[in-house]
Amino acid sequence: MIVLWAALVTVCVTGISYALVSARAEQAALQELSDFVVQRSSAESRLFVTARANLEIFRERFLELYNDPDVLPAPDFGQWFFEDEHGALRLRPEYFTGRRDRNGTLRQGTSGFMGVSRPDLTPELQRRMVLAYELVDRFGPAWLGQFDNLHASLPENALIIHWPGGNWGASADPRLDMTAGAVIRATLQSENPERRPVWSGLYYDLTAGHWAVTYQLPVDQDGRHLLNPSHDIRLDELVERLASDHPPGARNLIMSDRGQLVAQPERMADIMKDRGVLDIEKLEDPALRAVYRTLVDPVTGAVPHGAGAVIPVEELDAYVAFARIEGPDWWFVTIYPRSLVSAKAHEGAAIVLLLGLLLLAMVLMVILSVLRLQVARPLRAMELASRRIAQGDHQSISEGTVPLPVEREDEIGALSRAFRSMASEIGAASAVLEREVAARTVELRLANHRLEQLSLRDGLTGAFNRRAFDRDLGSAMRRFGECGVPSALLLCDIDHFKAYNDSYGHVAGDQVLALIASTIAQSAPDGRVYRYGGEEFSIILDPMLCDPASLGSQLVRRIASLRIPHRASPFGKVTLSVGVADCQPGSTCAAALVRSADAQLYRAKTQGRNRALVESREDGDTAAVA
Repeated sequence: MIVLWAALVTVCVTGISYALVSARAEQAALQELSDFVVQRSSAESRLFVTARANLEIFRERFLELYNDPDVLPAPDFGQWFFEDEHGALRLRPEYFTGRRDRNGTLRQGTSGFMGVSRPDLTPELQRRMVLAYELVDRFGPAWLGQFDNLHASLPENALIIHWPGGNWGASADPRLDMTAGAVIRATLQSENPERRPVWSGLYYDLTAGHWAVTYQLPVDQDGRHLLNPSHDIRLDELVERLASDHPPGARNLIMSDRGQLVAQPERMADIMKDRGVLDIEKLEDPALRAVYRTLVDPVTGAVPHGAGAVIPVEELDAYVAFARIEGPDWWFVTIYPRSLVSAKAHEGAAIVLLLGLLLLAMVLMVILSVLRLQVARPLRAMELASRRIAQGDHQSISEGTVPLPVEREDEIGALSRAFRSMASEIGAASAVLEREVAARTVELRLANHRLEQLSLRDGLTGAFNRRAFDRDLGSAMRRFGECGVPSALLLCDIDHFKAYNDSYGHVAGDQVLALIASTIAQSAPDGRVYRYGGEEFSIILDPMLCDPASLGSQLVRRIASLRIPHRASPFGKVTLSVGVADCQPGSTCAAALVRSADAQLYRAKTQGRNRALVESREDGDTAAVA
């Protein structure tokens, strides 16, 4: 009976310790899986977020030029386009092969086309096509490193594209009606009354020879559809990473909210065959259907952007980890067999099981060697120690707080000493495992923190980027609305910067951007400066720390004092214009504050540049501060 009780106690202690360690290891494995899909979805979102930001810049600049009556009021349409023998309009060949503008800059790689199926060429339509070309040709080369092309389509069956890989506009079929195709048709007001940005499905571009997705941003004004800037985004590397970058034994795929399989390494041939639209419900694949039902479930699928979830799916006998990819609202999904998670948990707890088995063997050996009455009291002491171990109190056993007859020179003493050693080893093993889990958790948190910081910084200047600006300005306006803490905004623009790039080259222009960003940061009270646009920077300022008008004047003087040569500027050096605005009573709108500062920046430009202007609080007039 004594042997049976001792064996039972030892097995229970080992089993409880094994279960605790196994549960912790399984929880750590699932957290690691969740962190993996969050990190991957964040990394895959960057290109889509960049495309969205680019087209927002295009839209703002186009509307600014379109609404300015002094910009190309009556362009000589024939200077840009000609009508071929079939009646189609095409951009002149020299705009693709290469021509130098009045500044001597070589402009090439852009083509354009308007099919025979088109409305009358009104002066407004001609001007809109010329403005579309000018912006596509200006922004296209700058964005070519990240994207294959930049194009702008018009609802009147026209398209301007910057793609040095081929003169598409010269070879397009004159009878082509682009508005009848699914891609451009999705931007029309009749098909898209909500005027949402349009993401195409994944498709294989036979002309360019790679996987891609198209993002289009409809641009309307006063209820009228003007054009759609768009990017073709190459996704070959994303598809390759799906096949190669995953936990051992797992598999990755991407699904859309509309129930389409966007990408899965083993089904890319089927996706290409179906032109990127592979309906999950039509596939004879219960596993994919089970995954999709998990994603659209209002409880399990309610995961915000930037977060991940791990859900067990019984039909697959696996865990499904997923997180949203920002932009097209796809889901990055990893299917991880439950057996692998269990295996990881059992590996971490194996040492506990081994020590438990060794303990059981020693207990049985000692008890069978002990005779008569000397066994009862030591066994009761060991029973108490076993309960302490079952409660996770290994330290009291190893340090001798719980008394054991270790001083005895017989089998009972040996068993007691072995029991204490076992408790120490179990405690040490548990501590090692806990430290490893804690270290992994810290590493993941540090990696996520680094990724977050990288996502908030501009890679060229080191300044905070537009995403950080939008976040911080929103926080400042909320503080103003809730607590009455005011904020001021300074928008800074480098004067004649395009002319500087044209004269000195983009490498020199990049150096000037970095120097000016550093100079502005040195002047800012907290050192935070944001790159608002191409050559635009901004500062969000607490007026209690520093007078915004004085800071604007100081920035103008400091940039001028750098004396950076600029032969294309009337000042002969690089100068800065600054618009200053602060929160007005009753207004907590961040966009209104930006518009106010931008208005002062515009006036500073029109009044000769190299100055800072601030809007007076008393009467709304503009006051010059430098």
